Parts: sequence; structure tokens; C-alpha cells
Amino acid sequence: MLRDLTEVSGLPYLFDDSTHHSIFGPEARDPLYGVRTDDEIRKVLLDEDALLPKIVYWMMRDTGLKDGPYRKQTHDLRYDISVFIAAMFGREHLKTSGHYHPAASDGGPAYPEVYGVLSGKAIYLLQKVRDIEAEMEDIVVEDCLIVEGNPGEKVVMPPDYGHVTINPLPAPLVMANWVSNRFQSQYGAVEQGRGFAYYRIEGEGGARWVKNPRYQDVPPLRIARVRQVPELGLRTDLPLFTSGRDEPGAMDWLNTPAEYMDEIWSGLEIIGEQETCELE
Repeated sequence: MLRDLTEVSGLPYLFDDSTHHSIFGPEARDPLYGVRTDDEIRKVLLDEDALLPKIVYWMMRDTGLKDGPYRKQTHDLRYDISVFIAAMFGREHLKTSGHYHPAASDGGPAYPEVYGVLSGKAIYLLQKVRDIEAEMEDIVVEDCLIVEGNPGEKVVMPPDYGHVTINPLPAPLVMANWVSNRFQSQYGAVEQGRGFAYYRIEGEGGARWVKNPRYQDVPPLRIARVRQVPELGLRTDLPLFTSGRDEPGAMDWLNTPAEYMDEIWSGLEIIGEQETCELE
């Protein structure tokens, strides 16, 4: 079924649920297309021998409007759209590879990111480690969070937290993001651990969070919920793309997070602790 996501995305954008095709209108700037394949995602799965489709998800980076301001040039900000199928990877629902961001300045916090769900539902697993370049045996996990994202919500990935996106529904997930264009994401530490410190698995009793046995002394898994932060250019009544296009100055926190730490963290409200268990 072809659906019009123009209103929620802020771009002339159609999405086909059955084929996972994205169709941008002629006013949109052609994105840079990328995919994540089965061989790439297998490196972070609990069940590495799971039967997977060849293409797991699609990434359409650096899109926007042809006749609008180009924020990558004016403010070092990049707008992307990603599409995730509905699938099980063995016991896990579809998830992304997971990655970390480097520090925005010497000794300062890492670059943050903000996601906006356009269709479906996302569960984000966030993880902070002491050193993102440490070898597996030396990795110290300092904090783990989960937060849900629903259509219209803008979910902040705070500095120093790597993140994984999970699609928990039997329907595709379509998601947008604004991020600084000043860095490259880092994946190595995640692949060493075959994912983050927790897995979300599905069984006879429903979904459960289990600890990844490759990590030592894993902290409790905290639950957060999204809060609206208009000071950061994030409003539920305004598409994420529109915020960055019309108020790029309000998104300066994506490039210089050290100046906005209180505001960034106000986008997440910690509400409790998730029950977890050991992997059987």
C-alpha cells in the first residue's frame, strides 16, 4: 500500500509498505542511498545463524528540498530518512547495527543525534561505555536506557550514548534524523560485543530483555520517555525536517553539545527500571 508521509515528514514523500520503496517528489533533493545487508547485521545478532533477508534496511542520507536552504552547507547539519522492514532475526526483532559517536571537541561530550518516527514504532536502546575504543575485555558499561518513539515524537540520543534502533511491530518502521555532518559513526566496539549489553527477545511469554553475556557487570536497564523540548527546535506539532530547515540555530546543539547538556537531557525523562533476566 502506497502511503503519503508528506505531512509528517515535511517533504514530498511517499512510502510503499509492501515493497519498502521510498518515492520522493520532484521538489526533493535526491538522497545518497545506502543499505545494511544480512552479512553486516549478522555481526551484532544474538542468533548469528538466523535466516535474514538480503537487505535489512535502507538509508537515504542528505535529503531535503531542492529550492530550500541546504543545512549541510550552512550549518553542518544533515537530514536522513531510514526504512526498516518488519522481521525477526532469530529471537530478536529487527534492529540496526548500533553505533557510537566520537567527541565533538577535545575532552568534551560526543555528538548527539535526534530521531523522528514517521511511521510505525521504534524502541531505542542507548548505552554509555567508559571508552568507545576499548577492546571487548576492557569495555566498562556505565549506563543503559530504553525509550520508545512514536509518530510525531522527536527522540534525543544524548552525547556519549551509543544507540540501537529496534522495530517491535509487524509493520515497517520509517524514521528520520538530523545529525551533525562533522563526524563518522563508530561500529567496531559494538561488533566485538555482538551488539549492546542487552538483547530484546521474543518468546512464548512475550518480549523480554536479556543480558548479553559478553559484557561484564552490566548496569540496570533504565526506562525513559520522550519530552518535548522546543528550546532545541523539537516540537510534536512540527515535522523534524521543518524544524531544521526553518530554525537551524535552534539545532546548534547537534554540533556543540557541551553548551546544551541540560537542555539535551530534558528531552528524556527517566521513569523507572526495566525488568531483565539472564540469557538461558
